[in-house]
Amino acid sequence: MDEIRRGGNPMPFHLKMKLIDRSCGFESKDPVVCCTPLSGNSTSVTSDPVVTVTTSSTKGVTLNPPDDANIKIRFGLPNVENHPNLRLLPTKKCGIFEDDRIVGGNVTELFEMPWMVLLVYDSPEGRKLSCGGTLINEWYVLTAAHCVSFLDERLSLQGVLLGEHDVREDPDCDRVEQFCAPNVRNVTVEKVIAHKGYNPETRIDDIALLRLSDPADFNMERMSPICLPFTSELQTVDLVAYLGIVAGWGATEDGLQSPVLLKVYLPIVENKECQEAYYGNFRIYDRQLCAGGVQGKDSCVGDSGGPLLIFPGTTSYNYQYFQMGIVSYGSMQCGLKGQPGVYTRLAYYMDWILDNMHE
Repeated sequence: MDEIRRGGNPMPFHLKMKLIDRSCGFESKDPVVCCTPLSGNSTSVTSDPVVTVTTSSTKGVTLNPPDDANIKIRFGLPNVENHPNLRLLPTKKCGIFEDDRIVGGNVTELFEMPWMVLLVYDSPEGRKLSCGGTLINEWYVLTAAHCVSFLDERLSLQGVLLGEHDVREDPDCDRVEQFCAPNVRNVTVEKVIAHKGYNPETRIDDIALLRLSDPADFNMERMSPICLPFTSELQTVDLVAYLGIVAGWGATEDGLQSPVLLKVYLPIVENKECQEAYYGNFRIYDRQLCAGGVQGKDSCVGDSGGPLLIFPGTTSYNYQYFQMGIVSYGSMQCGLKGQPGVYTRLAYYMDWILDNMHE
């Protein structure tokens, strides 16, 4: 409450996002926020669900990795801070958004997520839009391996749509503000790089890169890259303390694919809890993470390859989204209570991503 009072009116955006991250249910119709005691730097809150957070006396949430300096060795996390190809990733001008474009609903605003792309396939019925992806620089799209390998023989990847928002319109227009975006770009793919470890049975290593034939134009407002977890600080953050944000054009509750880019806030859950939810049918590996299990909220068919995002909300990474996962698979029926979706955990694949990029 002291922090809210210090924030003043209107409430600063970073504080709004912190409260969203700390939400932990309702009492009657009143939302409940789980806070840490004034003493101690880190504590577990016994509300339902359990939230572990790190506090700071003067700033918002801080991302403090565990004290053990060997965590990257113990858990197989790659150290890429000196990787020669790290220069190919934008680390400052990425994942940036403006707070007046963030709304509480499921439909995204125009330009809200300019890193989102749609994959385009040729099929016997004509052009098919399925699977999402993200721009990580002007030449590369990050997506799921199952979106580009082991495809139905009747499907072939044709290209990607850049700067898409509503597939029914081109250009997309904001009727309220009375302005239109530049036209969508359909760009062919020069090279498909799927992880060699992926197979449809284990569903591990579900990650792929697409090198575009022509670069995205980041001078256009509707195109910009997403941030990736390129530091040990970001790779070792306790994701269970955050709400993830998933975006895509996947199937909605009526079973139809959405023509408009949607987003949903999902709690990130422990892998052990996720493993139990699938009754041992699938093994959940350290290189995967899970989110969801909330009735009526989920990633779904057509969202595959899209991002799981978090907003760290620190002074180091202010007003930036970071992609922490790729939509991989989930239950046959989307949005079931107690059935989280499974995502490729990008912290474990940063070396693979950089190894497979070039200028």
